[in-house]
Amino acid sequence: MSSTKSVQCQVPSKLILCGEHAVLYGSPALSVAINLPTLCKIEWQALPIGHGCELLIDLPDLQHIRRYTSRQWQDQMLEIELRFSEFHQPSSATKNAILLDPTQLIIVCMAQLNRWHPLTEGLWHIRIHSENWLKRGMGSSAAVILATLKAAAAQLALPLKEAQLLKLASTIENYQHGRSSGLDPATLLAKDVIEFHAPNSIHRLGLKLFPLPAWLIDTGEAQSSTADCVKQVQQNFADDNALWQNFTKVVRQIKHAWQAQTVNEFTAGIRQNQQLLEHIGVVPTKVQALIKRLNQLEPPFACAKVCGAGSVSGDAAGVVIYFGYHAPTKLCHEMGYKLLALSLYDSTQGT
Repeated sequence: MSSTKSVQCQVPSKLILCGEHAVLYGSPALSVAINLPTLCKIEWQALPIGHGCELLIDLPDLQHIRRYTSRQWQDQMLEIELRFSEFHQPSSATKNAILLDPTQLIIVCMAQLNRWHPLTEGLWHIRIHSENWLKRGMGSSAAVILATLKAAAAQLALPLKEAQLLKLASTIENYQHGRSSGLDPATLLAKDVIEFHAPNSIHRLGLKLFPLPAWLIDTGEAQSSTADCVKQVQQNFADDNALWQNFTKVVRQIKHAWQAQTVNEFTAGIRQNQQLLEHIGVVPTKVQALIKRLNQLEPPFACAKVCGAGSVSGDAAGVVIYFGYHAPTKLCHEMGYKLLALSLYDSTQGT
């Protein structure tokens, strides 16, 4: 390397359009890459001999910046590995967080990449900025991981193939979530609409436009975790095969209507999917009321549903997606919700 070098890479966000809970019971899920980029800029600078590989991690969105000596970040990684091992012990009744600081996800990225290919000694200034909505089930962790890996690999002139990136990203995501299905990094790498069947069957659908204009509505961070929602649904509905078959039918209806750009069938499928989510108890009453009003805005075309795990407590449920010909600006303003026009990822806008 020269004395200084700068590279920048970006990846999209992801949204599970349908099949969020049902995918655990054999149903397919449709996941989409959307235009909310996460950017990682890495500047490498030579240091005097003996300094090793230092990390300066800058997270302006979180107003968090920290510099680690070579010894410090490697010691951090040893502690992270210890917590990771404890997390996966069958005898562990409580599952404590593996990562205790936002910079530790970047440390894991660099440590895993270092195992793949030794990092060049010097100062690695890693700066990450994201338009992703945090803690809304939109793949923010996977986006940070992939953007960091791609930028660091570019610094090293290391030609990582997509399969290698997916393997690395899924391994790293285990440190964030305990276990990664691989869906988030797979969607972000595909930069496409994908059909996913657990555990790892992925089909790119090549869809470029929604049948109707779309908006994201932020109802707020869910009070209950994804794990809480999954557990309650499992307790109440795990053995209801007819219910999961209905989920499968509606996901297929949405997919086929989208492929054919058949607005009426697409709208009906989104509404039916929302009714099923309400049935399994993951849509708070306030969000149900919002969706009911959204569905009345432009009959018979308007439709809306929760995207993600939802919530089994509180008033918020994360992200709602709305399809219609006009933005529901007035209603969202009235109810105090943030609104954003949504588009599928355009591969011409980033690397």
